[in-house]
Order: sequence, then C-alpha cells, then structure tokens
Amino acid sequence: MESIQHHCPSLSADLIAAKDAEAGVALFKGIPFASVSKRWTQSQVQNSLSSPFDATRFGPRCPQPPHISLIEATTKVPDLMEDEFACLNLNIAVPADALPKPTTDGPRTLLPVMVWVHGGAFKNGSASDPRYYPTTLSTLAASHKNPIIIVQINYRLGIFGFAASSDLLAEHTSSPTSEPFANFALHDQRTAFQWIQTHIQDFGGDPNNVTAFGVSAGSASLHMHILSGKPLFDRAILMSGCAPTMGPFPLPLFDKSWSKLCQKSGNDPSETSQQRLEKLRLLTPEELVANNGQSTTLAPLADGSYLPTSWKLGDAHPITRCKEMIIGNTLIEAIIFDVIAQLLPQPVFHSRLLSAFPNPEDSARFISLFGFDFTEGKQMDPEAYRDALRRFLSAVIFHYPSLRVAESFSSTPSETKSYLYRFSTPSHFPGPAHGLAAHGQCAMFLFNNDSNTWPQECQLISKEMARIWTGFAYGENPWEEFVSGEEGKVMSFSNGVFGTRGLDEGEDEGWGREDGTTGWLREHFDTAIMFVLGLMG
Repeated sequence: MESIQHHCPSLSADLIAAKDAEAGVALFKGIPFASVSKRWTQSQVQNSLSSPFDATRFGPRCPQPPHISLIEATTKVPDLMEDEFACLNLNIAVPADALPKPTTDGPRTLLPVMVWVHGGAFKNGSASDPRYYPTTLSTLAASHKNPIIIVQINYRLGIFGFAASSDLLAEHTSSPTSEPFANFALHDQRTAFQWIQTHIQDFGGDPNNVTAFGVSAGSASLHMHILSGKPLFDRAILMSGCAPTMGPFPLPLFDKSWSKLCQKSGNDPSETSQQRLEKLRLLTPEELVANNGQSTTLAPLADGSYLPTSWKLGDAHPITRCKEMIIGNTLIEAIIFDVIAQLLPQPVFHSRLLSAFPNPEDSARFISLFGFDFTEGKQMDPEAYRDALRRFLSAVIFHYPSLRVAESFSSTPSETKSYLYRFSTPSHFPGPAHGLAAHGQCAMFLFNNDSNTWPQECQLISKEMARIWTGFAYGENPWEEFVSGEEGKVMSFSNGVFGTRGLDEGEDEGWGREDGTTGWLREHFDTAIMFVLGLMG
C-alpha cells in the first residue's frame, strides 16, 4: 500500500488515502458523512472535513451485541472502535486512474456508483467487514471494462438505530422539530445517499447513476427506501431480504420491547415519558446494548411518515427514481432460525400449526408441502424436523416474498423492470453453514475475497456474479426480465452452473409451481406469517 493525497473541493479538504498499487484501487476509509446531536435524534449531513483528513483507517462501527457468524471470514476482522455517533462514516473504493486531477480540463467521464448497505439483522455488522472488502470486486469490474466507484456505508444499529416507542412519539409531538421520531438507521442511510449526491463527483463518481446493493437487513432497508417513495438511487440489488417480513412493523410491537428495556434499566413505571427518556439517554452505549438484550423488535417502523403504515405483498410499489431491481435468495435462507428447532418441541409446533390452520385439509397440505411428519403423534428425527422448518421458514420469510416483490415491482406503471435469481451453490467456507447455500452467502461470492483458495466451480460463479452485478450498474440487462405467470424466468447460480430456468422448474429449489408452495402461500401467506411471528415471539 502507498499513500496518496486527493483534493475534494466540495468538502474543502485534502484526503490522505491508501492506494493498492497492484489492484490499481484507491481506498478512502472512515469518511464522516453525518453528525448526530444526541441519542435518538436524526442525523444531519456533514459537508466539510478537517484538512488534511486521514482516510487510511476504518472509522468506528455502531456499538452492538456479540455475534457469531454462520460463515467465518478467512481474513481477520479488524479491531474496530465502537461509537454511537462517530459510526456514521463511509468507505470509498475508486479505480486510481479515475480520480479527478486538478489539472484536468473540460468534461470528465464519471463512473457509475455502487453503494453497499451491510446486513446483520438490523443490530450487527459494519462497512469494514473483511468478507465484503471492495478491492477484488472493483478489480473484476475493471477487467470487464466496467470500472465502478464502490461506497460502503455504516449506520446506527439495534437500539440506537431502530428504537421506537410511544415515549419517543410523545417527545416528537411536544417538540417544535419536524424530524421523524423513529427509523433513525434508515434516515442515516438516506443521509449517506444525500452525501453521495453532493460529494461523489469529487471522487470520479456519477451522482445520476447510482446502484444500491445490500444483503439481509441491508437488502430489506433498500426495499424500505423504495417503499418510502424517495430512494436516492436508480437501481437496486436486493440479496436475501425484503419487506414486509423484515418490516416495517407497527408501533405496539416496539412498545412491548421498550417496556422491557425500561424495566431492565431501572425505570419506575410511574415516571413520565420524558423522565424515562432522560434516564435511558444517560446510560452508556454498553449498558444500553446489554439491557436491550436480544430484542427481536429492532427493525423499521411503519411510522406513516417515511414508511407506509401498511404495505402488503402484491401492493403496488410507488413510482420513484429506482426503475430496475435484481432480487433473489439463497436456497437455505432459514438456517439463521435453527434455534427454533432446538427450542420448540415438536408436539408444541404441531399444536400451534393445527391452531393456525384449523381446516384439516390446510394443515395436511402444509405438512405435506414442507416435509413434516406428525403421523399418529410420532416424533420426527431431529435433523428431519430442522430441515422441514428450514424449508417452511425459507419459503414464507424469503422466497415467496421475493417472488411477490418482483411481480409487483415489474407491474408498476412506470417502465420498471425486475430480475429474479436463486443461489444454490453450497458453501465451502468454514462454519455452521458449510456445505449449504446459506443466508446471505451470495454476497460473499459477489465480493470474491480470498477466492484463490476456493473450488473452481465457486470461482466461476463468483466471477460471473461480479460481471453481471457491475454490468447492471452500467444499465446492462443482467438476464431475462421477470414477468408474472408461466413465462417467468429466474437466474440460477448452482454449483458452477448458471443460467435462466422456468419459474415452475426445480420445485426443490424454492418458488416451485402454482400447485406447490407458491400456490399455497398465495392463499395462506397472511396466516403463515402470523404463525411464524408466533413461533419467534
């Protein structure tokens, strides 16, 4: 690595960055894009930097609980500071020869911008995760004559980014400010996109050609921005996550978790909402993370301001700047919910199933479709029970919603296009997901880090995904546009083989036929998702 200095007129600063001479990529790390006045207030764009600014080190990430990844990184995770407010920073990877030079006269060719939003169940993760280092993807894009600018953003997580409660609403109602009272993380992300609109041109990027891509909670976040009607990007790539199964959720769900947090933090029930907020704001970030525990109600809020109060699968998408969408999943998304199989006894699951689907034909069809077997009260083999739960939860939380989002987005009357994919290449990475096409694994293949140790078939899939994804940022059609009905096509990335297939082909790979899981979920999705929420409650 060598150091370079780059002047950014819009930031009134010189930035010191690291240049990977072999890859030909300049890396700007830890650039602050926003500031926050106090806990649970909205971020504001930061349009200046101290000069010279040291952009050779990653910035802090948001404080977060411990997390064990299903897929272990082969590169050591950097030792990162955590800071509730200074976490609002981003990284930029630029082909070094694309950086604007002060001596350049006349118009410059600006490169497409790809903005990465990390996942982590809305409570973990960072823009500096080594599994998603941008250098290799940048190099692969350039090798296909599609050089791009890659921006990776941090945002507030967990209780800092997704807190919502009637207490916060009351504070908002009594305040002269017009800023929203919740969805702080989503507004952080939007603030980052606003920063990009203003400043990315100084790095050689085109603010009018922005493709947003994310995984899991990051993917779902991008879908929320589209549903807001105000996305600041032209295309979206949604990998392993979308609405409504990952939010937005109604306020009463958040109030239950908020009440538990207040109780754990020693708040007196007789205190006013303002007193409760003042006490919670005095807690250190570490205390707040510990007291909040593993709350599941940490997700976008249906606030009626930024996000609609209700959005159902099949509802129309708003007409926005975003006109194209790639959306898809891995084969076994629901491995992240294996704890349900460990904690929920089979008789209890069966009893709840019969309560949710009291019609014997409906419950029998459920049992048959997803591979359960409760004949005469028998106990399934534990692995068979786990695998059946994986099939059901993958279908209802991920596969079917992605299909319906692709259908409704492509039918929006504004020349929108959607492209559907399925990733079923088994993981060769160490960890619990080894040998499986697990949740979010497609993103690791896209970034292609340490791929020299991968099996040949995995390298092939990885490079093809990188070619397609970065070409999409240039406006290229990735594969056949998705259309509803029997003519629908899906791109399959399967163990070294890729290509489009019919939607009704390969029922074992997910969406299946209308007389299979897809048709059943079209009729029973609302009941099925309430059943799932009950299992997780």
